[in-house]
Amino acid sequence: MPPSAKHFYEFGPFHFYPIERYLLREGKPVPLPPKVFDILLILVQNHGHLLQKDAMIKAIWPDSFVEEGNLTRYISTLRQLLGESQNGQAYIETVPRIGYRFVAEVREQGDGVEPPEGEEREVSEILGDRALTESQPVKRQLRSRLIATAGFILPTLVIALWYFGRVAQPPGQTHPFPAAKSIAILPFKPLVAEGRDSSFELGMADALITKLGGVRKVIVRPMSAVRQYTAPDQDAVAAGRELIVDTVLDGSVQWLGERVRVRARLIDVRDGAVLWSYQCDEHCVDIFTAQDAISERVAGALVEKLTSEERQLLSKRYTSNTAAYLAYVRGRYFWSKLSSDGLQQASKYFNQAITIDPGYALAYSGLADTYNLFGSYDLLPPNEASPKAYEFAKKAIELDEGLAEAHTSLAALLMDYYWNWPEAEKRFKHAIALNPNYATAHEWYSTYLLYVGRKDESISEAELAQTLDPLSLGAIGSVGIKYFYADQYDRSLEQYRRMLEIDPNSALAHTGLCNIYIKQKKFEEALAEIRKARDLGMQRASALIGYIYALSGKRRHAQQVIAGLIDLSRKQYVPAMDIALIYIGLGDKDRAFEWMEKAYSDRDWAMCCIKVESIFDPIRSDPRFQNIMKRVGLQN
Repeated sequence: MPPSAKHFYEFGPFHFYPIERYLLREGKPVPLPPKVFDILLILVQNHGHLLQKDAMIKAIWPDSFVEEGNLTRYISTLRQLLGESQNGQAYIETVPRIGYRFVAEVREQGDGVEPPEGEEREVSEILGDRALTESQPVKRQLRSRLIATAGFILPTLVIALWYFGRVAQPPGQTHPFPAAKSIAILPFKPLVAEGRDSSFELGMADALITKLGGVRKVIVRPMSAVRQYTAPDQDAVAAGRELIVDTVLDGSVQWLGERVRVRARLIDVRDGAVLWSYQCDEHCVDIFTAQDAISERVAGALVEKLTSEERQLLSKRYTSNTAAYLAYVRGRYFWSKLSSDGLQQASKYFNQAITIDPGYALAYSGLADTYNLFGSYDLLPPNEASPKAYEFAKKAIELDEGLAEAHTSLAALLMDYYWNWPEAEKRFKHAIALNPNYATAHEWYSTYLLYVGRKDESISEAELAQTLDPLSLGAIGSVGIKYFYADQYDRSLEQYRRMLEIDPNSALAHTGLCNIYIKQKKFEEALAEIRKARDLGMQRASALIGYIYALSGKRRHAQQVIAGLIDLSRKQYVPAMDIALIYIGLGDKDRAFEWMEKAYSDRDWAMCCIKVESIFDPIRSDPRFQNIMKRVGLQN
């Protein structure tokens, strides 16, 4: 082993080798994207010291303008790779609005270095006499950087930059990635910036993700994971390393009347090598021909031998009509915005796709997902939205039995609205069997397992969804919810804080924190969080505000919230369970049951939670509650 490899850091179960740029957990390599590595290095070498965000950004991105959100996203990825939520060990402390501190005990091992003297001593003093591992010329370069970084520096960053663009490997390892083949298909870029169509660029990636999802030997990152990588100058290798995959597909596209120009490259994330490239210019007849060719070549490059079933899936076309396809991808584009306006636009485009091609199963599946969310976003009462969603999902399956998305949509409806628990589980399992890489199926199945009281299984399934879609706020939040209902509040708190590091405007994260604070009887903190969620558009926030008032003895305020909700219900749909919740907090059982009966009649999805939700504990022993439990199908 070379001398540099003898110098390393130990913390928890990890050995961290700064010069060789690799991290081992109990002897097994942990793949670190380059910037995540740099952040870990600066934290470890300054462990115990508070590092300001601005200074960290200047040190890690010295020649670029980078927003604070990039740093928080990388910190969140680093926390996940270190497994903070799994092993309960806290490594990185967030100091709100200021910066970060590495709080785990760190032991430096290996070859020592003579203390710096003279000019270099200034650097060491500010860093708290930490040993520097660079040569003297490198230290002189660092001193000028030190002034710009407000009192701290990454001691080995300049040497580390020599390794930029590759992932170094520990002795005896071919590469640090898992044996299973994995790929991220990035949104396609415009060949010509003028007239750019973002929905079509995302749609190209979505179509290829759907095609390759049926290849069982390949892990395909879902659309939700890659959606953020739309910048024309996006570094494909950097994106692949952030997403922790072996390969990345990087492509460009341009419409030319009825024809299309497409270019694509399959890139090895380890060293940036192009495994193959594809170009379809004048001879391309339509977009579907290009998609078939790309998906077949990607699969062939990643899998030695495909089954006949996999080959059929790769060549499968869900529509042959270009106009219907374009309407569908625009529908998915607006659906992914998860807003009231976006859902209404999505419905328009999905209907347009079906009008053009009545046999387009994916478009029916899109409508099922849209109407399912119409109920969740209170755009329609559940007893109007859900039956329509059910019919659309059934139609999609009638047209295409092998569509995992449609089975997942149907399973969710059977769970949330029809309370047909055995059939819902059957559909979830079938969807996962059709496409084991479909993160949404795992995430929603974990919710099913929670509702029926199988909490340990629910956590496992949620964590699997997060593994398939590691940067998804929804997947992170889903794990946080499952920890919450398992009374693992510290772990739940970690997930919600991680969400806020990625997106400070996450209403779901603020609501999650509110629920934890309610459990801890920190009512002022709970109110502050749910008000933030309300201001960010969280549905049903008023109910929690009224509930907190009731629990904290502010009965008049709670009654005012109830009056406001009842008045609002005369103008639009208001879930009856929202009002029942506040009456439970006030201890008024009779009124609570009146509104719960209305919620039952409306088939409010919140009824699904009654088996595991502790809010109902004060009325759980009442025969009326047991009767409702039985009718919902969740009796003990």
